[in-house]
Amino acid sequence: MKVTSEQRKVVYLLWFLIVPVAFYIAYSYFPSNDYNYLNLAISLLIMIAITRLAITVQNMLITLEKWIIFSMLFQYGLFTEMIFMQIALLTILFTSKSSTPKLFRYTFNSIHFVIISIVSGAIYYAFGGPIGQIELSELVLAGFIYASAYSLINSALFYISYKLLKTDTSVMKKVTLWDYIVSILLLPFAIVFCLLLQQFGNGAFLLIGIPFLLVLVVTRSYMESNQLNDILASAAEIGHQLADRLGVEDVLRTFVEKIKGVIPYESAYIVDLRMGENLLMLTFMEGEFRSEEVNRFSFPLKKTENDGLDLDATKVFLNKKSISSLIGYKFAHSVESVMTAPIKRNQKTEGFLILTSNQKYAFEDGQAKMVDLLTGYFATAVEKAGYYERTVEKSMRCGLTRLHNFRYLETQLDEEMIRYHTSEISTLSVIMLDIDHFKAINDTYGHQSGNDLLCAFADLLRGYQAEGVTLARYGGEEFVMALPNYSKAEAVELAGMIRKDVEESSFHIIPDLSEDREPTIVQMTVSIGVASIPDDAMGGKDLLRNADRALYIGGKQAGRNRVGVYEEESEVNIIS
Repeated sequence: MKVTSEQRKVVYLLWFLIVPVAFYIAYSYFPSNDYNYLNLAISLLIMIAITRLAITVQNMLITLEKWIIFSMLFQYGLFTEMIFMQIALLTILFTSKSSTPKLFRYTFNSIHFVIISIVSGAIYYAFGGPIGQIELSELVLAGFIYASAYSLINSALFYISYKLLKTDTSVMKKVTLWDYIVSILLLPFAIVFCLLLQQFGNGAFLLIGIPFLLVLVVTRSYMESNQLNDILASAAEIGHQLADRLGVEDVLRTFVEKIKGVIPYESAYIVDLRMGENLLMLTFMEGEFRSEEVNRFSFPLKKTENDGLDLDATKVFLNKKSISSLIGYKFAHSVESVMTAPIKRNQKTEGFLILTSNQKYAFEDGQAKMVDLLTGYFATAVEKAGYYERTVEKSMRCGLTRLHNFRYLETQLDEEMIRYHTSEISTLSVIMLDIDHFKAINDTYGHQSGNDLLCAFADLLRGYQAEGVTLARYGGEEFVMALPNYSKAEAVELAGMIRKDVEESSFHIIPDLSEDREPTIVQMTVSIGVASIPDDAMGGKDLLRNADRALYIGGKQAGRNRVGVYEEESEVNIIS
């Protein structure tokens, strides 16, 4: 809950106007009973212990100390019940985490429960509720009406307060139902406890107080175990989803998206740690959408030993003061909580997951355990995806020139044809290039020199590879460029530029057949064929076949160092 300074001032003023007056009225005008101080002390200790053992049901925190508080009204009167309620509030205040300031939380809830105590207590007295010496017949009806009023007034006041503070009230229906059920279920414990006190004195604590506390400990442990099982199940599910991703980028994107479903955050960053000190952003998500630049986080280029970013353990920073211990790491002003987790592979930290939230105390220990599991799955998935990409890359590239190979070219042409038929592109042109007299070069200078020339030619072609253009080694000394959205005229112009560039270039080699192996300059030329879709073909294979025909008829057979253009009527047009 976010509150303004004006709202805080109003609540503080109301506390001074309401709470002391309410205690005075309860002390002066409502009947009370003589105090048994040992009984009060034991009751107080049990109440504090129960309050600290709150349990979570359907994401709601439930405390079960009400039966002690109810019993204080039945035994000693309204004034004692109000004191116990205020102590319970203080216990909850210092054991729970919230982004709302503690003083505001206490004063707000103190006013809230003082009003509940006064009104529901008055109703209890009005219905003849007994104090001290208790008859079961008198207590049951008055107690039921009191517990019902207590719960319903509590819900009504919370609803009004949330409306005044402009806080979301969508969960109030569920909260009201749960609070009423808990209040009614705890009422019999209060009644039985009071009757046992009358019969056995402080021995009643052994009959109901201590057993209730032990059962609560066991229940809490069981529920925490179930929560841990839920964490493990959720982590395993996300792990399976990560394992199904075959690309590193896909793994990165899936990871930051899926963890938001189990660990709410405002922003997430995955930072790579290279050579044990260099930091590099791999991926990030700020808010609901991805952007091109990081706007809410900055970090140093190198990690230092005492910068606060732990290499071994997940750390949670729950307020701005603790966040400031991350030296050199700057977050947006709105960030109130940060979680950092090392990403390890083979016991070595190779990166970090950094999550931020705009709420104080946003991250919990259970979430930190979840992150530990997920980063392990993530590291394994990245390693697997990287291996897969390297394997695919190796199978799709020429080992000599590092250009794509014929297998990749075929696949890419199929995809380009799909794009053409769905009108994503309007035309597709192919340029096929063949080095002239390459066999003679191999025979004269040696095969290694021939390989060097192939690599040099590949480098020259890379200079003409615009975005979206596929460049591949077709086989031997033949190369292909697939040009989406290039008209035939544009492709012919590009082919002419390449032909002229090769003709005017000098290629340096070290002949492996000569004894002195002195560096030698080699001149070479290329013959080129051009074909386009839809002018010359309607399929990828036909496009390659026609470009190849243009190469040999318009290039090789026409005297080499030529650009041949496929034409349907004359089959080939020769351009010098």
